[in-house]
Amino acid sequence: MSKLGFVSGHLEREQQLLRELNSALLALEAEALNITTDLGFSDEDVSSSRQILHGFVSRLEAALTQESTPTDIQFLVHRIKNDKKPLEDWQEDLKLLMTKLQASEQLGDEALPILEDILSLLDSEFAEDLQRLYFR
Repeated sequence: MSKLGFVSGHLEREQQLLRELNSALLALEAEALNITTDLGFSDEDVSSSRQILHGFVSRLEAALTQESTPTDIQFLVHRIKNDKKPLEDWQEDLKLLMTKLQASEQLGDEALPILEDILSLLDSEFAEDLQRLYFR
């Protein structure tokens, strides 16, 4: 496979992950604002979104403590470990998120910004990868 093909496939996977996580976050934000039906989300959509985010956050939290990181989130783990925010704070935040998501609690002002920060890191990485592709 050519390097361009590899990068293109990588970008496609990143874009799919971002799309899925952003949609899930939107559903939980709508739930927190009590506007799920206004935005067309069913209870099943919210439940599914909660499961998607819980699965992702669980994988991320586990990856932060392991020596070998799954390749699909390696870049995110690297960014978190090199972020201004201490790793211990990230780990606490992820545990809080997992607890709230697993308990099907509405995410409020303490939890939603954590997810937004994670998605911001993912989005930044995607934008940088896209730039690298176009400026070759």
